[in-house]
Amino acid sequence: MDKNIIRLSDLAKEISEVFRKNFSMERYWVSAEILGLKINKGHCYLQLGEKDERSTQPKAEFKAMIWASNFNFIHTRFIAETGNELQENMEILCKVEVQFHERFGMSLIVHEVDAAYTLGKMAIERKKTVDKLKQEGVYFLNKQKQVSAVIQTIAVISSADADGFKDFTTKLNDNKFGLVFHTKLFPSLMQGDNAPRDIIAALTIIKQHACFPFLDAVVIVRGGGQTSSLSCYNDYSLAYEVANYPLPVLTGIGHTADVSVVDEVANMNLITPTAVADFIIQHTNTFKEQIDYLRDGIHAYANLCIESEEEAVADLMNAILSIVNETMEDEKSFFDNLASVITQTVNQELVSENSQLIYAKDKIRLLTESIITKELSQLSFDTSMLKNKSAAVLKQEENYLINAQQKSLILDPVNILKRGFSYTLYNNKPVYDANEVPLEAEIETVLYKGSIKSKKTK
Repeated sequence: MDKNIIRLSDLAKEISEVFRKNFSMERYWVSAEILGLKINKGHCYLQLGEKDERSTQPKAEFKAMIWASNFNFIHTRFIAETGNELQENMEILCKVEVQFHERFGMSLIVHEVDAAYTLGKMAIERKKTVDKLKQEGVYFLNKQKQVSAVIQTIAVISSADADGFKDFTTKLNDNKFGLVFHTKLFPSLMQGDNAPRDIIAALTIIKQHACFPFLDAVVIVRGGGQTSSLSCYNDYSLAYEVANYPLPVLTGIGHTADVSVVDEVANMNLITPTAVADFIIQHTNTFKEQIDYLRDGIHAYANLCIESEEEAVADLMNAILSIVNETMEDEKSFFDNLASVITQTVNQELVSENSQLIYAKDKIRLLTESIITKELSQLSFDTSMLKNKSAAVLKQEENYLINAQQKSLILDPVNILKRGFSYTLYNNKPVYDANEVPLEAEIETVLYKGSIKSKKTK
């Protein structure tokens, strides 16, 4: 049977001619999602597509490119207007020219990108995330958590080498009030498509860590400088995790022009890492000042009570002495009168008066002893009440200070080591993952007293 055979190059030329006649110099505004992006030698190579909501496969997909001669202008302008770089999973509106190459097939040449369209799409997606969090009743959950009066033990999610993390810890540790803070870093990616998943993983690790019961707050900070995108902090899963977190979350993501969804749902958004540190320092120092004020007030009140009771005791003693002196004067007059009567009756009443004198002396002694005993008993009771009241006040405040000191000692890393915990160093750096240590590598296990050096065998 005869076959109409044509060479592949001829077929390509015919297709190219069709494209040239129908699409030559025509440009179209096309909305699409960036499925893939690669920059090579100044050229930007894109994979544009339109997703099918009913299927995992896209409805349409084309290769596209922005030549180097045009890419720098388009990209710089896009960043200036949106605050974001062109990136995967971003919806864009672009003006394209359709081209067909006999070797490389059909492709789209991008001449313009409408930043306003992308901003609108991002705003819509952001609003959907916020609305969903509110409908689920979690939007305000973290904001409703009571921040501890003292924020002293803190879990930090950041990149270990980020300037923002260094600024945060430096500001915190070099505070002018001499306050001591305990921070533990949980490393994470802080930008890009994988950042939400990484930050969620860090939040999960914190909840499972031994230090979790002692934490006062979780801080999420990242470095300043030029940022690529806020989009990762508008991620629903990350925002949900932050909003529903069991500890207060403080953010210092470093964006002054916009606020992400994570910033909105966090207990407190303080814009920059340094601002977060300033807040923690001032918040904790306010509590310290209140404690100092109460301590000084207690001391002053105790001193005032002691002085007042001392004056009362002195007044009581003076009153007792006055009563005794008056009694003695009265009795002395009685004795003088009695002596005069005895002298007049001389011998006749001697025996009788002698008995009466003895009776009077006993009565005077008993009366005097009774009065003195009563007054001394009252004086002893008042003195005891004064001592007990002062001792109770001082004991109560001493117990409060001891409890505060014990709480601080419990949080001391040295005391944690005393309870049998240890940490392991490899190349003088803490080990968080056993897979990071190669076989036969020497490691050092630090205990409360001394350390043990060993080698990893498996």
